[in-house]
Amino acid sequence: MAFCAFDDGAALFDSTPVENMFITEYMLRAPGNFVKVYLYGLMLCYHSAARMSLASMGKDLDMPEEEVERAFRYWEREGLVRRTGDNPVRYTYYNLKQITLARAENPGEKLYNREFTDEIRRKLDGQTLSSADYEAIFDWIDVLELPEEVVLMLLENERQKSRTGRVSIAIASRTAREWAQSGVRTVEDAEKMLILDSAREKELRRLLARLGQRHAPSEDEKEMYKKWVDEWGFTAEAVQEACRETTKGTPTMAYLDGILLRQHQLGRHEAQALSGGMAREHAERDFARDVLAGMGRTGVTPTQEDLQRIDGWRAMRFGEDMILQAVREVHARSQGGSLEDVEAKLTAWREQGFTTAGQVQAARMRIRALNEQLRGIYRAAGLEKRANQPDRDLMTRWLGEMGMSMELVLLAAEYARGSGAPMMVADKILGDWKRQGISTAAGAREEHESHVRGGARTAPAEPTQDRLSRYTPEERRATYSAAVVDLDEEDDG
Repeated sequence: MAFCAFDDGAALFDSTPVENMFITEYMLRAPGNFVKVYLYGLMLCYHSAARMSLASMGKDLDMPEEEVERAFRYWEREGLVRRTGDNPVRYTYYNLKQITLARAENPGEKLYNREFTDEIRRKLDGQTLSSADYEAIFDWIDVLELPEEVVLMLLENERQKSRTGRVSIAIASRTAREWAQSGVRTVEDAEKMLILDSAREKELRRLLARLGQRHAPSEDEKEMYKKWVDEWGFTAEAVQEACRETTKGTPTMAYLDGILLRQHQLGRHEAQALSGGMAREHAERDFARDVLAGMGRTGVTPTQEDLQRIDGWRAMRFGEDMILQAVREVHARSQGGSLEDVEAKLTAWREQGFTTAGQVQAARMRIRALNEQLRGIYRAAGLEKRANQPDRDLMTRWLGEMGMSMELVLLAAEYARGSGAPMMVADKILGDWKRQGISTAAGAREEHESHVRGGARTAPAEPTQDRLSRYTPEERRATYSAAVVDLDEEDDG
C-alpha cells in the first residue's frame, strides 16, 4: 500500500486535468465513445481502481468490452497510450507534451504498427503519406472496423485504378466508407466488392458512351451512378432505358439525374416498369396536346394541372373519343373554350347516361330525326321556330304513347294553324281523337267537318280560352317554354 493516498471517495470530488491540445488535436475528430474511454482511463491514472478491467470499464461506460478495446487500439495508434500488459490488461498514458517533442524530432512519425505501415508503403509503391493520411487510414480500421487485410486490398485497388499511380487518400476514404456501409468485414467480402465495382464502372462507361461522352468516368459521375443504383435502386438496364428521354435536351448525367429522380419518386426502378410508365406519360401528353389543339391552342405544352384534369376524366371512365367529342362541341360553340367547359359538357352527358361517344352520336342522330319531323309539324302549323326539347317530348308522346300516325299529327297541326299556341291546340285535338277512337285521316277529317258544320268545334284558327284552360299550369309552362336545351341538341340545318 502506498505511503500516502487519497481516500477512496476522493475521486468523486477531485478533477482530472485534460490538456487543450487533446481537445483541439484529437478529441474533435475521434468517435464519441472512444473519447469517453480515453477520459475515463485518464481519470483512472489519477485515481486507480483496484479491480479495473476492459469488462468492468465497459460496464461503467455502458458499452461492450470489444468497443472499449477498439477505443484503446485507436488511441494507441494515435500515439497517446501504449498497451503494457496482457494478463491483466494494462495501458500506459503518454504525456502530450512528451509526444509533441518526440514528433518534432521525427516529423510525420507516430507510434503506428511498424510492420503494417511498411506494408502500406509497399502497396502504394513508396508513395509518401502525411500524418493526416495515416490517421485517415487507421480510422478505416478503428472507426469503420475494416480489417487490416481489407485496407491493404483497398489501397492496392485504388493505386491500380489511378492514372498517375498515386492514391488520393480522400477518394480512398470514400471507398472505405462505402465498403463499411456495405458490410465488408473479410477479404472475401472485399473481393466481391471489387468485382461489383468493376462491373459498375463498365456499366457507367457504356452509359457515358450512349450519352456521347467518350471519357473515363470522373469521381462525381461514379458517385452519381452509385446513387442511382445503390440508393435509389435502379437496375443498370433501367438507367439505360431512361437515356431515351435525354434526346429532348442536352444528353448529360445531370439531365439524366433529373429524369431518374422523377421515375424514382414514381417507384419505377425496373427497365420494363420505367419504359411502360414513360410510354404512358408520352401518350397522355400527346393526347393532352390534341385536346388543347381542339380548342385552338396549338403548339402549347400541357401543364401538370392540364394533365391531372384530363387524367381525372379518364378516372370518370370517359374514353378519348368522348373527350374529343366534347372538345369539338365546346370549341364549335365558343370558338375556343376551356378545360372547365369540356368538363361541364362531360358531366352533363354522364348525368344523361352517356358514357361513350357512340351513345352521344346515337342520341344526336335521334334528335336530328325528331327535329326533322318537328319541322314538318311546324310547317303544317305555320310556325317558324327552332326545335326544342319540350316539343320533341310532346311529339314523341303523340307518336309513341298515344299511337298516332304522322299523318294524323300533321293534320292536327294544320287544324291548329293560326292559333295562339298551335302545339297546345294540336295536342288537344289529338287527345280528342284518341278518346273517340279515331285512327285514320279520313275519320279525323270527318270528325273535324262535323264539328265545323254543327258548331261543336270552334274554328281552329280561333281557339277558345276553354281549350287552353284545360291544360294545367305546369303543362302550359312546359309548352310555352322558349328555352332551347343545348346547342348540341339542335340541328341548325
